[in-house]
Amino acid sequence: MIKEFAFGISNRHHFQDAEDMEQWEGIENDTFCSLYNYDDYVKDYYSNNKSLSGFDGPIYIPDEFLLDVDGENTLDARDKLANLLILLKQLDVPSRIFFSGTGFHVGIPNTAFKWEPHQDLHIAVKKSLTDKGIFEFADPSVTDKTRIIRVNNTRNSKSGLFKVQIPDDYIDQMINCNEKDFEDFITEFAKEPQSIDPPDRGCKPVFNVIIKEEDIKPVTAQVITDSTHHTCIQKMMEGAPRGKRHMVALRIASYLRWRFPEDIVYMIMENWRQKVSIESPFKQEEMINIIKGCYTGHGGQGYTYGWDDPIIKFYCDSTCKLHRGRKSLRTESVMSASAMEKELIEFYAKDDDPINIGHLYGQDFPIYPGEVVIIQAPPASMKTMLLQNWMVALKRPTYFIEMEMSPRQIWSRFVMIENKWTQEQLVEHYSQLQNGQEDKFKWLTVDYSSPYPSDIEKKISMMDNKPELVIVDHMGLFKSKRQDNNMKVEEASQALMELAVKYNIVVFAVSEISKSAFKEGMDISSSRGSFRVAYNANKLLSLTPYRNRETNLIEMIHIKSDKNREREFLSVKLNVNNVRIE
Repeated sequence: MIKEFAFGISNRHHFQDAEDMEQWEGIENDTFCSLYNYDDYVKDYYSNNKSLSGFDGPIYIPDEFLLDVDGENTLDARDKLANLLILLKQLDVPSRIFFSGTGFHVGIPNTAFKWEPHQDLHIAVKKSLTDKGIFEFADPSVTDKTRIIRVNNTRNSKSGLFKVQIPDDYIDQMINCNEKDFEDFITEFAKEPQSIDPPDRGCKPVFNVIIKEEDIKPVTAQVITDSTHHTCIQKMMEGAPRGKRHMVALRIASYLRWRFPEDIVYMIMENWRQKVSIESPFKQEEMINIIKGCYTGHGGQGYTYGWDDPIIKFYCDSTCKLHRGRKSLRTESVMSASAMEKELIEFYAKDDDPINIGHLYGQDFPIYPGEVVIIQAPPASMKTMLLQNWMVALKRPTYFIEMEMSPRQIWSRFVMIENKWTQEQLVEHYSQLQNGQEDKFKWLTVDYSSPYPSDIEKKISMMDNKPELVIVDHMGLFKSKRQDNNMKVEEASQALMELAVKYNIVVFAVSEISKSAFKEGMDISSSRGSFRVAYNANKLLSLTPYRNRETNLIEMIHIKSDKNREREFLSVKLNVNNVRIE
């Protein structure tokens, strides 16, 4: 088993064998470890994400599970501890008591739990401990999935005292003594490390926290299906900004309350609470009260919210099927100042993660969902190869419309870029009839057809997983009933703009320029279709190739932003190294 260790709150993500805990005891600095244990998957997850936020692997209850007891001061924490010890005695659960430096930790053996490893084990633990009354005295937030807790016999920098075990024969005296004697005792006893007694393992299971997969999977699938039809719920499930979390949680819980069993509602809402607690804690007690209110409100009838609720209206849009009747009363193309302001507030409230190609080169050039980026360049200037390099670097769910090259050529390039292979290494691998590379490209779907621009929306709407990124290579190859080439490209650019906005995705599209435009120098009027193509784009990137005079091969390209509706600017020269552009 593996634990995460932290040397101070900000110096986390040191993964060590859980059996080596003792070597981190006795340190005179803040030292923490994860409450739960992990398997090797935690290392892979952190390596890929550089964070444990959203960790989706299984967790394991350690040999000793720690309950955290805090209060407004140490005396208040002592009173809560006394009540918790009475409750544990009634439940016939043995315990070890530790002074944490400011409050108390109560260790109970993992034999008190009937459990199996699971990615949602922490949710079941919280629910069971809540049902048994534990969290009337202990802090439930410490039992979150990736929370850390102080290591035994390490020094608390705030109080200057060590986390030490309180011997059994001192506990009654400590709880019942007066305020001054208590403070004198704690200050003296915790000024240096103390001996640690072995835990009592003799305990029958009291807390049943086994999660049945057959109950969770169908409900989870149903929630996802429902939310895709009920867009207000879907948006709220993605999270909410501080200041609006309580109101949003109430609407989600009331929606779930009428559709799923109560324990499933608690599980889903606990996951949501953790999602919105990354920047600022959303207390579990608040969430529990919100859920209870959804069942007991209005004299036990429960809460319901209709289309006229201001929060529902804030998150609703024209594709909503939950409040279809409301949409018939609304004209989407006509907006008041209030509606436009709401649109801007919603944009910043969602805090969408942009696709920042500037970060690949030490610059800042974010591209937000709903935006179209046109890349203009002359023929044979490595436009497709550049886009493939970006796709491999970003690894976002991608729908790539390739109308120029064959699957063999495209796949060869992708594999070489991903693995940093030469052509010879590629040939050697596939001449031995080896496969296995496809696992590295689960984010990728390539369409080699030449569709009408309007067909793209139909294809995306039928996909199980909506892409975040659509790549079009190139606009001039779309089918069209128009004869004029400029009009064909304009039609394509208009369709792509509407696609990006409707599905809230990023679109990259290649537009070739004429020879005269390349000779005269590229600007916003260089793309075929002239100003109309540039007008439909949120951002316009010009790609200029530089060839080696002797070999006539492209050895460098210059990418420059010629149009951006935001303030960022991109200008970078990149070297061509085989199929990699760096």
